Amino acid sequence: MKMIKLLLLYFILVFVTVFLLQSIETDSIRNSSITEEELAKHVYYLASDDLEGRRAGTSEARKAAEYIANEFIAYGLFPHPEAVTISDKTDYFQPFEFSSGVEFGKNNLLVITMNGKKLSLKYDKEFRPLPFSTRSSVSGEMVFAGFGISSESENYDDYADISVEGKIVLVFQGSPDTGDPHGVLNQYATPRSKTIAAREAGAKAIIIITQPDEDDITLMRIRTDRTYAPSGLPVVNISPKAAEKLLRPSGYTVDQLYKKLFDTRSPNSFELNNIVTDIQTDLYAVTSIDQNVIGFLPGNHPEKKDEVVIIGAHYDHLGWGGQGSMMPDEHAIHYGADDNASGTAGLLELAQKFAANRDQIDRSMLFISFGAEELGLIGSQYYVGHPYIPNEQTTAMINLDMIGRLQNDELTIFGVGTSPVWESIIESSAHYNNFTVRTNPDGFGPSDHASFYAKDIPVLFFHTGLHGDYHRPSDTADKINYEGMKRIARYAYDISYSLVTYEKPVAFTRADSPRPRGTMGNIRVYVGTMPDYVGESGGLRITGVRSDSPAERAGIKTGDVIINFGGKTIENVYDYTYALGEFNPGDIVEVVVKRDEEEVTLELELAARQQ
Repeated sequence: MKMIKLLLLYFILVFVTVFLLQSIETDSIRNSSITEEELAKHVYYLASDDLEGRRAGTSEARKAAEYIANEFIAYGLFPHPEAVTISDKTDYFQPFEFSSGVEFGKNNLLVITMNGKKLSLKYDKEFRPLPFSTRSSVSGEMVFAGFGISSESENYDDYADISVEGKIVLVFQGSPDTGDPHGVLNQYATPRSKTIAAREAGAKAIIIITQPDEDDITLMRIRTDRTYAPSGLPVVNISPKAAEKLLRPSGYTVDQLYKKLFDTRSPNSFELNNIVTDIQTDLYAVTSIDQNVIGFLPGNHPEKKDEVVIIGAHYDHLGWGGQGSMMPDEHAIHYGADDNASGTAGLLELAQKFAANRDQIDRSMLFISFGAEELGLIGSQYYVGHPYIPNEQTTAMINLDMIGRLQNDELTIFGVGTSPVWESIIESSAHYNNFTVRTNPDGFGPSDHASFYAKDIPVLFFHTGLHGDYHRPSDTADKINYEGMKRIARYAYDISYSLVTYEKPVAFTRADSPRPRGTMGNIRVYVGTMPDYVGESGGLRITGVRSDSPAERAGIKTGDVIINFGGKTIENVYDYTYALGEFNPGDIVEVVVKRDEEEVTLELELAARQQ
């Protein structure tokens, strides 16, 4: 009995010792003050090999979300405004679905009938659909249409002297300017541009021949778009050897015809007689699930507690690269330390500090780490469409995105034109003089605050600027300026504290939005719309309209769906971009939008982008 008591006492002492050591260790890691050590801890984990770049919809992004939720639990944040207890980490998730890619089915066919004889091409060796192809079956006669380029502005049109209405078009990859980085026709050389041109000309499908002078390449390398946005036509890529069989009756070899088009820079389109082609494209969108991570702190003021201040930062990045990377052909982890492990770390530190001082806040607070920002602000757009607290009761939104590369104390704050009180609040902070603060009035921009500004919510966006590691594998945790991050986070805390204790709700104003500078590809014009990059087909939904822009003057409104622009059918953002490239500043175009169930025709005068 004595031995049992001694053993029991021993185990109790061991348990207490371990508990105390864990408590000491936890206290040393978690500090209610904003510290460099904690910021570094968060960044080094989020930008680690283990999380593989946190691409939206992956298990690694889920790990990042769980890490953030566990931190919220440790700080004592609630999972949502109705919660009365601290819950399991998954209760802090706001899940949403999105199209993350394309998968090919088993029924992709390409059968050519020449003079009564059928020839079936081999899938994935001689042909395959491109990822933006429409899932469909078509049959028809064939027309060769050169490079498949139609540009009035550049005076080059492969469809000028031939009708392709109801037929299948065969074209070459590339353009007459392939290899010339300054060639004006390269902007029309993308497979999407060729497909849009064929669709506008009335074709029922398009077949693109891989560029024949590429050594040992039979089919084009597949690159999926950020979302599945089908083009409205079946789109198939075939090898040069397969194309040889189609062109042989015309008297040309593939190499001869390609060289003639390339050397002369002149269209040479013709019908391919006695050839009927049957195409079946079998592909479909892959739907993935991602999540916003949300923590809630209730306010204390009997009237103001129903209002909310939101602090946000996206936690996703580019995974192993590909679409969105500045080095799309390099398969490597894109760590995203600055973009946006830095902003996420700042968000966590602010959440911890406010949680420690929760008795001082009048208004409620939501801390939101958004998913799928890199794919087109998907997480933040989902939140404003499904808010935990009505958008009308949201006083302001503070966004932290890329705050880890402070140099020369230069900090940029966007959105100062979205409320008349911003400048005084920004300048009244005790930390204001620690920076050279550069302000920008615009409430739109390529980060999550834009989703809130489009809902008439005042926003501020903290940012330390782009750099040579942006969207590259070299954006690593060792390059972060943690001392600068600490100062920015403390500055953001001062401003946020002013908001949760401010006498009145922050008034909203439409910002004077500067026009984008320079050209964007072949686009010379400025419209002033914020497209919904998540939309897949059926038109382009507008999530925001810049003040005093051509779009606003024409009467385009947030929520409108553009279905025709200047006589060109608009199915998605790619069609819209293609259409813009065909116009010049000063052109007056007719725009058809779907507004609720009504089609509205508007007249819009295009302006020039700033030089």
